[in-house]
Amino acid sequence: KGEIDDGNVPQQNVERARKIQISMGEDFSKAGMSKKSGAAAGLCVFIINIIKYYDVVFQVEPKRQALRTATETLNNANAKLAEVNAMVAELEARLKKLMAEFDKAMAEKNA
Repeated sequence: KGEIDDGNVPQQNVERARKIQISMGEDFSKAGMSKKSGAAAGLCVFIINIIKYYDVVFQVEPKRQALRTATETLNNANAKLAEVNAMVAELEARLKKLMAEFDKAMAEKNA
């Protein structure tokens, strides 16, 4: 499992195991191998599960990569948003100060 997760199992190895599984048909199952050997049945179940696990990992890995990329994009966008929000807050504070000065000047002019 760890070797598959780390990408250390070549696809051709899994495909070879899959071809053997397909070529043996129903004999390549726990029930089919149990008639011959308990150990072979256990190994057969292990191989079937490894093939299934590899298929799942093979399908999920591109989605994991897309998630990493999307998360990185989101983090960058959130950082830019924080910068823009800080700039807006600063500009609003300056505008408030200027409006207060303007109102004061207008009040002095009208007085």
